[in-house]
Amino acid sequence: MRVRLFVCLFCCTLLLGLLSNSIHLVKAQIPSWKSYTDPGHKFIFSYPADWQVKGKHDNVTGSSEVILSRANSSRTQVSILYNPNDTLLVNSKTGKPIVPAKALTNLEQQISLDYVFFNATGKFPHKYTIQNHQSASDIADYEKSAGKPGKILIVFAKINDKDSCSFIYSDSKRLFYKNLSSVSQIIRSIQIFS
Repeated sequence: MRVRLFVCLFCCTLLLGLLSNSIHLVKAQIPSWKSYTDPGHKFIFSYPADWQVKGKHDNVTGSSEVILSRANSSRTQVSILYNPNDTLLVNSKTGKPIVPAKALTNLEQQISLDYVFFNATGKFPHKYTIQNHQSASDIADYEKSAGKPGKILIVFAKINDKDSCSFIYSDSKRLFYKNLSSVSQIIRSIQIFS
């Protein structure tokens, strides 16, 4: 009976030790993230501590923009833009509000003018969303005039009938999906102050 008790205690101690080590390994693999509130106090989000962040707010228009870039990368970039009185949200012919998917299509048409090649997939209309807001998203392949192909993720959120928030992530084709996990966590962490 004592041998059985000893073996049981030994196994429990060993199991607890293994679990403790596993928990420390998991904690070590999760990077520490920072929190950022934009200068116009329109939104807040979390981002990896090793990424660089620059923000600006236009007091005249009320728009706020934040640019995130990954350290040691010239192509990994995230842009978050809060745009009050966004013309993309109004149908120019009727003056009535439009749905985020249509606004996203219009935004993609505007963005595509800056590229030699821009091909939106239309395959991910609701995959990525900004918390508690009607959103539409899409991934596009692009090529700049310098011949550098890449991919871009665009998430467009309708905050109300006038205001929008756009999230744009661009990267090289090689690194796009490698960094998409971190970028998805940034999207999920965005909170808009209405």
